[in-house]
Amino acid sequence: MIELWRWEMHPGESFASQGHPQGTLELFHVEKGTLKCVVGETELVIPSGSSAVAKTDVPHSYSNPGRSKLVFTMSVTELHQ
Repeated sequence: MIELWRWEMHPGESFASQGHPQGTLELFHVEKGTLKCVVGETELVIPSGSSAVAKTDVPHSYSNPGRSKLVFTMSVTELHQ
């Protein structure tokens, strides 16, 4: 399964997930602002114009640590065996 999301977050806004099925990957691309993503105990800070990928089968969260609106695209891929 593949999902494609476009997110907008206001300064200080956050979202938390308990994790997806084993093997799930998320690809992020930040259009505007800075995305802070905490996956397990790893913290990613992704600036505007940059991309990152994370294995999100563990608890994870997204937040906007900046002072302006954050806009990013996220693709979620669940690999079923």
